[in-house]
Amino acid sequence: MATALVVGAGISGLATALRLTRSAWEVVVLDRGTHHAPVRLTGPDLHAARRLSALPCPLRYETRHSTVTALRPDRFGVTVGFDDRDDEWFDVVVCARPCCDAERLPGLRLRSWSRDHVALLYRAVQDTGIPLCAAELLADAFDIHTDDHAALAWWETTLKPHAARWASSRAADRTRTDAGQ
Repeated sequence: MATALVVGAGISGLATALRLTRSAWEVVVLDRGTHHAPVRLTGPDLHAARRLSALPCPLRYETRHSTVTALRPDRFGVTVGFDDRDDEWFDVVVCARPCCDAERLPGLRLRSWSRDHVALLYRAVQDTGIPLCAAELLADAFDIHTDDHAALAWWETTLKPHAARWASSRAADRTRTDAGQ
């Protein structure tokens, strides 16, 4: 069984955990125990929420309150260091919020959302504005592709056009706001 560590129990982290457990992944979710602000669901995220709530599977994942201290990718997965337990190996690490030094993984390009079995989901959400769709597409990528590298590449390629639309939409909103003042 494939294993995944999801760092962050916000809407995109929990959606990822839900979708991966549906696909028979063993999932560990790290949560800092903070409460998250409500997220307004519109457009594609509203449709994703309807699909996720209709999933015929129970939420089965382990929740921990640990902190990631190190990410050490290898050819087949990632060894994760924790502040309160022994290191543990996972097939994939999904950062639904910034974690450890994920941003500084060797070879990670500036605008990239993944590298070496680590998905920077929070960065994709910031760039697209669609947290549930980004999470759902990430899990779909692992359903479609057996190779993690191919799955992450497909996820980025499929989601990147939404980042461009989101950026142009935000620019148009700023222009309208500036013109109205």
